[in-house]
Amino acid sequence: MVTLRKQKILKAIVDEHVETSLPVSSQSVANRLPESVSAATVRNDIAELEVGGYVVRPHHSAGGVPSDKGYRAYVEFLGEIPEPSPQVKRFIRLQLHHAHMDMEAWSQTASQLLAGLVHTMAICTLPRAPEARWKHLELIQVQEFLALLVMVLQESRVRQQMVPLKEPATQDQLAQISNRLNSVFSNLSRSEIRARNVDLTSLERDVTGVALEMLKEEQDEKIPDYYVDGLRLLFRYPELAPGSRAREVTEVLEDRQTMRALLSEATDAEGVRVAIGKENRPENLHSFSIIFAQYGLPSAASGVVGIVGPTRMEYANAISSVRYLASVMSEMLEMVRGRAAS
Repeated sequence: MVTLRKQKILKAIVDEHVETSLPVSSQSVANRLPESVSAATVRNDIAELEVGGYVVRPHHSAGGVPSDKGYRAYVEFLGEIPEPSPQVKRFIRLQLHHAHMDMEAWSQTASQLLAGLVHTMAICTLPRAPEARWKHLELIQVQEFLALLVMVLQESRVRQQMVPLKEPATQDQLAQISNRLNSVFSNLSRSEIRARNVDLTSLERDVTGVALEMLKEEQDEKIPDYYVDGLRLLFRYPELAPGSRAREVTEVLEDRQTMRALLSEATDAEGVRVAIGKENRPENLHSFSIIFAQYGLPSAASGVVGIVGPTRMEYANAISSVRYLASVMSEMLEMVRGRAAS
């Protein structure tokens, strides 16, 4: 059991190690404690924390540094974490407001803002519906027997595909087909469209078949588009200077399976998810901490915003920033849905 005094000692070790990146001596811990505790008592408590796996020593004669277990306990001891300052909150809202109604601009701005707030790498995905839905379809004549199908999905994502025509069609005819299909299938998912018994012409069936395949492809792409910012900030940490761990992060960003697992876990979690060191499933993330939160409405459209940083980070600031940014993104997405519905 970690007593209240040991919690304070562990907090002092984490706080100083985050500031300096150096092992922390018992005397430094004693100087940080709010009440007077002898260095000998601190040494004994640190030794017990070491036995418990909360603190490790790089060398026998060196001071202590937090382990993954120590960081986890530190996060659990934080209690209620306050929101960012009013000045930071105003700055976040102002910057996102400048992005207007553009979802891609919002996601890109969010990753830039978060990277600047926490001084490490930030990721923000574009919002996606749990099931791809047909919002609007347009057919554009390219040649007499060839049309371009432009499909807008419910979360404003756009897909395009060429459609060979079995019979010639004018642009007016293609527009009529688009209007009819939109009137019948708009706002429906692939399964809902397939369940509908609608009398279609041969050309309308062909176009609908292509549209259904596009919806399937969209649904099968488990990884949403995302923006990354602050990679340069991550590599400024001394423990990443040699480059081996820097390569690990680069490999993660390039590995779609790892990113799929990472973002999927963030989506499944409630509130802010904090994974420290070896708590991350991908082995190449064992040197890092991941803090993510979902934004939006899971039943409508949602995304993920968060950070990847070294385990030596300011967890309170990181958790507060991620949580607040996710809440603002949720508000903005709800505003967009309200305007679309009106």
